[in-house]
Order: sequence, then structure tokens, then C-alpha cells
Amino acid sequence: MKKIIGLSKSEVNLKIKEGKINIAPKPVVKSNLQIIIGHVFNLFNAYNFIIAVALISVQAYSSLFFVIIVVSNTVIRARQEIKSKNMIAKLNLIVSPKTKVVRDGVINLIDNEEIVLGDTVYFETGNQISADTKVIENSVEVDESLLTGEADPITKNPGDMLLSGSFILSGGCYGEVIHVGKDNYANKITDQARTRKPVSSELLNTFNTVTRYTSYLVLPLSILMLYQAYIIRDQSITSTIVNTATALLGMLPKGLVLLTSLSLAASVVKLGKQKTLVQEMFSIETLSRIDVLCLDKTGTLTEGKMEIEQVIDLDNPFSYDTHEIMCSFVAGSLDNNITFQTLKKYYNTPAKYKTLNRIAFSSARKWSAIELETIGTIIVGAPEIIQPKYQLPEHVVSMAQSGARVLMIGHHNNINIIQETINQTTPLGLIIIKDPIRKDAKKTLAFFSDNDVNVKVISGDNPATVSAIALQAGVVNADNYIDASTIKTDEQLEDAILNYNVIGRATPFQKHKMILCLQKHKQKVAMTGDGVNDVLALKDADVSIAMGSGSDIARQVAQFIIIDGKLETLVEVVREGRLVINNVTRSASMYYLKTIYTILLSFLSILLNIPYPFIPFQMTLLDMFIEGFPSFMILFERNIEKPKESITHHALRYSLPNALTIVLSVGIIKLLAPSFHLSLPEVFTILYFITAFISIHMIYRIYCPINWYRGGVLVIDIIGFILSTPIFWPLLEMHSLNSKLISYILITIIICIPVLIILTRLIGKYLNKIQTKSIN
Repeated sequence: MKKIIGLSKSEVNLKIKEGKINIAPKPVVKSNLQIIIGHVFNLFNAYNFIIAVALISVQAYSSLFFVIIVVSNTVIRARQEIKSKNMIAKLNLIVSPKTKVVRDGVINLIDNEEIVLGDTVYFETGNQISADTKVIENSVEVDESLLTGEADPITKNPGDMLLSGSFILSGGCYGEVIHVGKDNYANKITDQARTRKPVSSELLNTFNTVTRYTSYLVLPLSILMLYQAYIIRDQSITSTIVNTATALLGMLPKGLVLLTSLSLAASVVKLGKQKTLVQEMFSIETLSRIDVLCLDKTGTLTEGKMEIEQVIDLDNPFSYDTHEIMCSFVAGSLDNNITFQTLKKYYNTPAKYKTLNRIAFSSARKWSAIELETIGTIIVGAPEIIQPKYQLPEHVVSMAQSGARVLMIGHHNNINIIQETINQTTPLGLIIIKDPIRKDAKKTLAFFSDNDVNVKVISGDNPATVSAIALQAGVVNADNYIDASTIKTDEQLEDAILNYNVIGRATPFQKHKMILCLQKHKQKVAMTGDGVNDVLALKDADVSIAMGSGSDIARQVAQFIIIDGKLETLVEVVREGRLVINNVTRSASMYYLKTIYTILLSFLSILLNIPYPFIPFQMTLLDMFIEGFPSFMILFERNIEKPKESITHHALRYSLPNALTIVLSVGIIKLLAPSFHLSLPEVFTILYFITAFISIHMIYRIYCPINWYRGGVLVIDIIGFILSTPIFWPLLEMHSLNSKLISYILITIIICIPVLIILTRLIGKYLNKIQTKSIN
């Protein structure tokens, strides 16, 4: 085979001038202007704008304080998203996929977007095909599952097509690029080859659901309230618009959306500074809720820095020099995984024997083979696969049990029938490889064990070796392991993944099935990996985490990329996720309280034909001490416990009893007002203070158990409300306080306390019942 030269520099420059370069449209990344427009022009802001215009038209300027909050929300969210986008772009440069290209007879590693039409490229194990290519030399096994959904390996020989978006399972080949940019196959099917599995975010789903249903209520409720106030009750246009605007403003939890977006975006930036690329922002939430963490051994629990510790020549009928044979073997191999890189470092003298044929290594086979001239076929791989009946020497078994990896060198007569007659292999030697365990492994796994996350090690290596490494790393019950090669049925596989924490000799397809099986049993699964054999499992795990030094395709499908490859970085990612979700979940109840009682009070106002009992400035002041300050201060607590319930259940548990109590208070006080000779302004003044008390009571419940920090925040919050109310009294437009009103406020508070206790217990009991059913 003559030497491959590739395109010359002048030919490449000509292709670039002609626009024949591998640049595809990138609609995924929004520009700064698009981000700003998206935050300014949306349905939420449209509602607020219409309300603001209505208030300005009647000169109700004191009710426009909410505009400051809405504008601040918009500016802060846009700024934070731009900051987060820039951080992701910066990190993407570090892990952006590259391709080996032959130009002027020299192999260069270039960005995928620098490839031109007609380039000669070289793809090897783990590479994702960056442009449609025709194979011109050697054969490879390819996975096209990202394009076709079929996961079976496909062999590609010279003349065959490699489709962009597929990836190399084993081997290496040269090819000629025949399509670039928008002409590539993957781009023609809307780039689905490069998209990750959408994240199912409970936070996002809850917010979207609440916003959608409340937006359905906005128009009919506003029409009814305007009609009743202006036509039936004959209120002034100013009073009508102010009352209706207050109700509408309270329905959408505007502060919560800001709080969540800021918290998650800040986490993206924070993790980015710790060399972790977050490719899906809401996957931070999913990671905080994981039940099982599945790890690979090589490159994850271990450093991936393999060294050959010992080579043992075995008695055999041949007089071959195994060192010479292995030098020729590695020289003729096109494999590029960690194991073969280790072999190439050790067997580095020139090849003595010419390569005639080869079978590349694959995780499914656990071996590779090369036919050498005058020698025959040499096979290297797992001893128990190549020659199952062979008894390893005792000291080799002992080394394997201590975590070493053992490879067998064997001789076979015919490479064409080796797959069917592999047990006819004659052992020639053994290679013992050591891969040191990561220094941070034990501490990292201890964190997960202590935080309700079950750690499982699923590897393609010998189960005894995997068990030894897992024991050193502190995996629970690591000495109780199973060999996946003995698993024949789906029932056995299900039993294995549910009852064992160490599984060896697992194929990529078994790994994938194990992830699906755990999910079937309502387990949220995080999968870490760095190789081609992990891709199927990574794609379908609830959370996928790739190491920065891993294969192109592993990084492509992962939601998180640990750029520095440190295992302990996983701890920080989980901590950050739990911190955000716990704080947002507690804050959500503070925001949903107002949403619930605003909607119910709107209906009650229509039924009782009374004005909505608050004005915008009253709601703004309440928001400050019920939502803003306490929800902001709770962000500074480092609560990294595993979330115990969904955000919906938490909001209902804490918001619903207090919201119902507020609504009952409004209804009862309004009905009893004539008997106690209370004017409407007096009724609304009582309700303002009752609402404040019941709302602060909910914050107390959320903050329990009270510690010095939470107690301090609560005291400051109460004092702030007490001091702010008289300061802003003219803007609150309430009846002046007197002994009669104060006594009614105190009596109502005393009556509300047992009502709150009863409702809290009833709703809590109901939610606990639902939670128990869902677990069972």
C-alpha cells in the first residue's frame, strides 16, 4: 500500500475559498441579542406590561412598584444566561471534538470545522464521524445507533460509507471526505445524531404547568372582575383597575422563575470554574435526585495510567519469541484504547513480521487478533474468553485478585474461523497490567454511600479484578460479585443488577439493559463512562457523566463532562445540585402560597361580589417579606441532603394549608363584617395583617427545625415587616389602626391557629399516603 499523502496546502486553501468546508448551521447557541429579546418579549412580561399600562392610564402610580421587580428579573436573568453561555462556550473549546487529517503526507489533529471536501481523514476507536466519508484503507466496526436506532455493530470495508454522527467501535481506517457541512447525512436529519436525550426536569415541568394553567385563568377572571367592579358594584375606573391588577399580578410566581434560573445558571458557572462542563442546565436537578451511581473501572475508579508489571512466557509447542511477536502485533494493530496504548509503550521495537489481516478489539468480544506472515494468527485478550479451561498460575490469580489485569497471548491456526473456534487457541504467554486506583476514589464513594446513593461498578474486565479494585475504593459488598458472561436471560440480568454492586465481563449491551432495568424499578440512575462501551448506557441514563479524557462520542452524549477527570469532582457536582434543588424547593412553597390564595381569592371575590382585598403595593410589601427576603437568605444554607419529596408535594404540604386558611379568613370576616359593623376598608386592613401572620407562620414551618441562622433570618424578617408597614402606611391605603381593629386582628389570629394545625395535618396525612403508594 503506497503512502497516503492527502490534500496539499494549496488544495486546502482552494477548497476553503470555494466554501467547501465542514461548517454546519448552529441554531442551538443563541446570540446575546436573542437571549435579551427572549427575556424581554415573552408572555409573562406581556401580562405585566398590559397591567402596568392599565395602572398608568388611571394614574395609579403608587401601584407600579412591581415594574421594578419585573425589569430587575429580566435584566438579571438575561445577564446570567449570557454569562452562563460564555462559560459553556469557553469550556467547549477545551473538549471540542477534533479529527486526524492527512495533509502533505503528515497527520494533523484539527477542529472538525476545519475539514474540507476531499480531505483524507483517519478515524479510530471512540471517534465520532465528523463528516460523511468513504473508507479507502482498513476495516472498522461502526455503531450507527444515533442515526438509525439500531445498536448492532456494522463492519465497514474499503469502499463503504461512514455516515456523520456514527462512531467507531473498533479498529481504525483512512477515508476520503465526500460531504461537508449542511450536506452531511447527520445534518440532513436535523442533526439528531448530536443531540442528547432531553432532560426530564420536575422543576421545569412544575413551573410550566403552573404558568400554563394560571395563564388560562387570567383572561376570564380579569373580565369577570372588571365587569363586577365597574358595572355591578359601580366602582370608579381607578379602583376597578387597581383591584383587578392586584389579583392578576399575584397569580404568576414571577420571583420563583428568577430564583430558579439564577440558581441553576450560577451553578453552571460555579461548576465550570471547577472544570465541569454542564451541557444541560436542568440536569443539575436530576443529578441531585439520583438513587444509583454506576461507574466503570478503568479510567474512572482507576487512574487509567496502565503499566505492564510482568510478562510470563508459557510452555507451548512453538519456539516463538513472544516479545518479537507482540512488537509485530502492536505495530499492526489499529486499536487505540488505553490497554493498547500501554502495550505499544512496552512493545516498541520495529515489527519483524508483516501484518496480513486483523480483527480489531471490541468490548463485546474482549479480544483482538492479527494474522502475521509466517507466524499465523495471534490473539490477545481476556484469558477466560480466549481459553476458558486454562488454569492461571496461582501467583497470577493472586495478582488478579489484588486488582491487576491479566491478558493472554495466544496462537490460532485460522483467523477466518477464530470466532467459532476460539477455544482451539494455544496459550503463549500472559501479560499482567497494573492500573493504580485513584487517590480520591475512597473518599468520593464514601460520600455517595453516606448520602443515600448506591454505587455499582459495571465493567468489562475480569470480575475478580473489578471486585479487588472496588474493595479498595470502598464499594459496599464489593466482595460479592458476578460474572456477566454467565448471564443468559433477562431475568438473570435483572437479578444481577438489583442484587450485586460489582459486575464484571459486562458487554455494552448488558450495561445498557442494566440501566433500563434499574429505571424500571423506579431508580434514578447516573452513569459515568469514558469509552465507546459506555455510550449506550450513557444515552439512556437519567444523568450521563463523561470524563474529559474519554472518547469523542462519550463526551458528545453526556450531560456533564468532568474535564479534569477527577472522581472527587463528582461530589461537588452532586453537592451543587442538591444545594440548588433543596433551596429552590423550599423557596417554591413561599412563592406558590401567593399563587394559590390569589387564585382562590379571585374566585371568592367574584362569588361574594366584593373587590379583591389587596392593592399592588400591599402585595409588593408582603412579597418582600414572604417571598423575597426569606427565600433569598435560604440560598446561603448548605443543605446537601437528598431531596425527600417532589417540589409539588413540598409546595402543597406547606403552601396549601396556609393559603386555604387565608381564603377562609377572608370569607368568614367578610360574611361577619355587617354583624360587627366593619367597613370594607376595615375588613381589608384586618385581612392584610392576617395574611402577613399566616404567611410568616408558613415560613416558620419551612424553616423548622430552627437553628441560629434560620431563627435570626426569621426575627429580621418579622422586625422588617413590622417597621416597614408604618413607614409605607400612606401607600398601603388602609384604615388607620385602632383598638377595635387590633382586637379583631388578634382574635382572628387565635382562631386561625387551630384551623392551620388541622389543615396542615389533614393535607400532610394525604400527601404521605400518596407518597407511600408511589414508593410501593
